[in-house]
Amino acid sequence: MTKVARLKPKVSDLRNALEEFLLFKAGDGAAKRTLADYTYHVNRFLDHSPALHDYHALQKAVYRYLAEEVAPATRNTRLKCLRAFFAWCVGQGYLPANPTSGIRRAKEDLDNVRHVPLEDVKKLLAAPDKKTYCGLRDYCLMLVQIDTGARPGELFQVRVDDLNLEAREIHIRPEAAKTRVGRTLPISPYTAQALQKFLKVRPEWWGDDVPLFATEHGGSLTDSQWDKRVAKHCKKAGVKVTPYGLRHSFAISFLKAANDPFALQKMLGHKSLAMTRRYVRLTQQDVREAHEKASPVAKLAQLGRRANRKLG
Repeated sequence: MTKVARLKPKVSDLRNALEEFLLFKAGDGAAKRTLADYTYHVNRFLDHSPALHDYHALQKAVYRYLAEEVAPATRNTRLKCLRAFFAWCVGQGYLPANPTSGIRRAKEDLDNVRHVPLEDVKKLLAAPDKKTYCGLRDYCLMLVQIDTGARPGELFQVRVDDLNLEAREIHIRPEAAKTRVGRTLPISPYTAQALQKFLKVRPEWWGDDVPLFATEHGGSLTDSQWDKRVAKHCKKAGVKVTPYGLRHSFAISFLKAANDPFALQKMLGHKSLAMTRRYVRLTQQDVREAHEKASPVAKLAQLGRRANRKLG
């Protein structure tokens, strides 16, 4: 008779294991955004899978959950979070094996990388009311995004002493970086001038611990708050742009001008070229389309065609 692999009694409710996992990851230095992703996606899986009496039931629940029709990027995020959680459970002896083992990532469509035309960026930057603190902050934050390609969550944690206007640099501290690797990003003179003006309206009583791009009450911006702010400015400007759209636009513009994927990898803070390659592929597509339109051979082929002898 085949034995059924059962879950350990102390984690028959995997939410207890999740609490331990999150504490471990926090102690290991995981970013707040990463912890939030683990919390949301593992809890969502558990909410959709109430009856997990043994390992085989867990395995089937994972298969069903990952078979849901969602965007490839969403499925990959779910898989990544579950795989990390279950791998930790195996290491702790809570599970006999990882139920996500052997499941491959979905092939992501390049269309999820949105390149915002510069005309739309210009309209978006003109939308905030720069006579108010929040308006000038939003303008500067969007300007820094399109100038450096930094992640919004990283910029929310930048402090005043991370900014060097004389050297025209912004430092992303390791604890603020998604990959936990710090980096220093150059900024243009135009962006430096805008930030210098922004610093002049910063309340004098705010301490060094108040973020550079703080809320009007001196708190830290959140992803949801920034999404709403950008959406508000988009509505006023009549354009469609997302916070990450600005990052994508920087990446594509940088590659077209510099043609240096290794430098782009450092700017974006990617651990490897794997993520950077999607921008490379997009620029290669642009080159191919331009070649098809402009190639002299294509024009010669058209010239070589005979005209119809019969008119009409």
